Amino acid sequence: MKLNGIIPPLITPLSGRDTLDREGLNRLLEHIISGGVHGIFALGSTGEGPCLSYRLRRELIRTTSEIVAGRLPVLISISDTALEESISLAKVAA
Repeated sequence: MKLNGIIPPLITPLSGRDTLDREGLNRLLEHIISGGVHGIFALGSTGEGPCLSYRLRRELIRTTSEIVAGRLPVLISISDTALEESISLAKVAA
């Protein structure tokens, strides 16, 4: 896959300390997609990815993929200090 164009980093909408705001995420993604972007980048430092629990990261990956539904490429940061966790996140994102 060749990537080009506008691929904005995604913020992570939360409705509590460790609770994903699914409705907010849906609105955010639809707004970004309607703006004509060429992809989405989630769980980077803009979205506070490294500060989120592993459960929340996995939930965000799955929910983002469901909402985008193949309309655009979704890039996911799997950065972590533990190799096992990076591999686990990569499997969810694949």
